[in-house]
Amino acid sequence: MLLMNKAGLEELLNDRKGPCVSIFMPTVKGSEETKQNPIRYRKLLGEAGKKLEALGLKAAEARKLLEAAKPPLEDHKFWQYQSGGLALFISRDVKRIYTLPLNFSELTVVADHFCVTPILPLFAEDGSFYVLALSQHSLRLYHCSRHSVTEVDLKQMPKSITDLLELNPREKQLQFHGNTEGSAAGRGGAGAFHGHAEDSDEAKENMLVYFHSVNRGINSILRSDGAPLVLAGVDYLTRIYGKANTYPNLVGMMPGSAVGSRPEELRERAWELVKPLFEAGEMAAVRQYERLMGTPKASNHIKTILKAADEGKVGTLLVSANAQRWGMLDPELGVMALHAKEEPSDTELIDLCATRTLRHGGKVHVLEQAKMPGVATVAAILRY
Repeated sequence: MLLMNKAGLEELLNDRKGPCVSIFMPTVKGSEETKQNPIRYRKLLGEAGKKLEALGLKAAEARKLLEAAKPPLEDHKFWQYQSGGLALFISRDVKRIYTLPLNFSELTVVADHFCVTPILPLFAEDGSFYVLALSQHSLRLYHCSRHSVTEVDLKQMPKSITDLLELNPREKQLQFHGNTEGSAAGRGGAGAFHGHAEDSDEAKENMLVYFHSVNRGINSILRSDGAPLVLAGVDYLTRIYGKANTYPNLVGMMPGSAVGSRPEELRERAWELVKPLFEAGEMAAVRQYERLMGTPKASNHIKTILKAADEGKVGTLLVSANAQRWGMLDPELGVMALHAKEEPSDTELIDLCATRTLRHGGKVHVLEQAKMPGVATVAAILRY
């Protein structure tokens, strides 16, 4: 399963020929409701097929385009490990399925561009962050948003010093600190800290070599993401990891053992560290819009915003989460009609505003409606 990063977003923003299918759905893990996931997925694929036919594709053409989306339907193991939200993007040249730490509402959009607004919280100031949970014998990485958490598959990354030696036999030879309980060493373990043993130079060197290897793996996974990283673990482990770390956006450390902590607990504790970073940008944008209201440099009229975004005039766009405005759009004349409910030939216009803003290098903030300025579901600060 792919991790969504900035490069993935840029791929979705590129101009496309032919129809683009975007599907979003919440997924449930570890319960009877898990069985409903493929049923809902099949229903959304059916909706996509009908919308493709409404755009003029023959039924056989629609089925062929959606063929790449069908393997998960027969993969029972796939659905057992889903949590958060599933995002599917398919065109003639793009086929991507992402599991993301976002609580999606069910949505199927077929247009001449991919729908990206539901995934923008990953990249805006209320976006995603990571928690790296450290202990002597285990390593876990979580991809988090404000309300969801998903464990990242670390694949071949060493989960312990023992793994490090097995995966990298050429690594620096470690002089293991003896285990005072006398059991771990007998099992081939890497030794452990007990009492004041963490002060041993030998033990620290063991952990530092191990954490250098972990740091390389973390940078490999997160290098194109850039999201904040928070460490969780006892103090001496996070201190040693800090010496090995080269990831540029390590923003904090949570004291206390991560062993036995539920992913949701780690996310909540980490959120308190990253929250000020995430909220600063969006609130500054809201205040700037409020200062400019009533001037030519601010607008909450969707037709005006859409035209300005197409011309590259929108510097910052504020969008209400889950808001949708459907309408008939002519590529040359612009919005021809707005509709209260989606009609077969309609385009979702708020997402189109966001897509055009991003293509021209503007910023998009996805906010709860209560944080939006006024009652508008979309508001723009214009460059000129």
